[in-house]
Amino acid sequence: MVATATPLLRRAAAFAGGVALTLGALLSVPTAAQASTDYGPAAWVPASTSNYTNASRESDYNINYVVIHTVQGSYTSAINWFQNPAAQVSAHYVVSKGGAVTQMVREADVAWHAGNWTYNTQSIGIEHEGYVEQDGWYTEAMYQASAAIVRSVTSKYGIPRDRAHIIGHNEVPGATHTDPGSRWNWSYFMQLVNGTTPPPPSWTSTVDNTTAGRFTASANWGTSTYSAQRFGADYRFANPAAVSDAAWYKFNVPATASYRVEVWYPANTGYNATTPYVVVTTGGNQTVHVNQQGSGGVWVNLGTFSLAGGDYNAVGVSRWSGGAGYVIADAVKLTRV
Repeated sequence: MVATATPLLRRAAAFAGGVALTLGALLSVPTAAQASTDYGPAAWVPASTSNYTNASRESDYNINYVVIHTVQGSYTSAINWFQNPAAQVSAHYVVSKGGAVTQMVREADVAWHAGNWTYNTQSIGIEHEGYVEQDGWYTEAMYQASAAIVRSVTSKYGIPRDRAHIIGHNEVPGATHTDPGSRWNWSYFMQLVNGTTPPPPSWTSTVDNTTAGRFTASANWGTSTYSAQRFGADYRFANPAAVSDAAWYKFNVPATASYRVEVWYPANTGYNATTPYVVVTTGGNQTVHVNQQGSGGVWVNLGTFSLAGGDYNAVGVSRWSGGAGYVIADAVKLTRV
């Protein structure tokens, strides 16, 4: 249910789009839960009656869709906010990072979640704890719990288990929101919903410039603790030069497969605007240039690449940049997708 605004204060109107999480919602505690009568594994914590429409679906409306959302906040904050009469927004289910499920609107009633009245009347809305711009929220437990809800409602209402009927909030006609975002693994999720393919093994690995035996750089690369945006104790820097003198990150890649490559560096207006990152793919080296003058102190996604299995230097930071300013080597993360 995410818009492109400030993270915890998003979306005020139910028919225009989603949940704004107030400080009160973040700090309060949800009421004690009872068992759901619609979906056995869920706890039942009712939303405020000011935040949804009483109905008798499927007599009043046919249920044709499932809409996947991201809270842009915590599991508890979403539950509290849907109980707040001022929210003017709700969802049928909320799923935590750990796989807990709370139902807040009966499936027969119309939750206000999609920002489109027609889709509100015809859909089940599922919120997921987390933030679309951060890693680590969409866990195995969350995927499994959410897919189980989808299997239940699709069986109950005859909803086809395909991407035309199981959609993201961003795919609702007229949507201005981006959730569940690029980190939501639709391919994997639909495999779980349909039970057609065993899930791929999950794997992620991070190498910092201080990781023993996993980082190499020549004496031309200095060490600095200047920026508080660094990952770990320090980071490395070098002047740009037309030489083969890269700093390398070594990974023990478990198998030939697709991997998301992300990098972390401190940003500074004096750093290099075209820092070359070299990714060793199955099709040869690929170079991605990154502007290290901005977006520092967070994981920056270089893209998804096919990497060979094995223990080798998989990602490098090159000094061969046409720009001015230090090139920075701090940390690299690989995630199998």
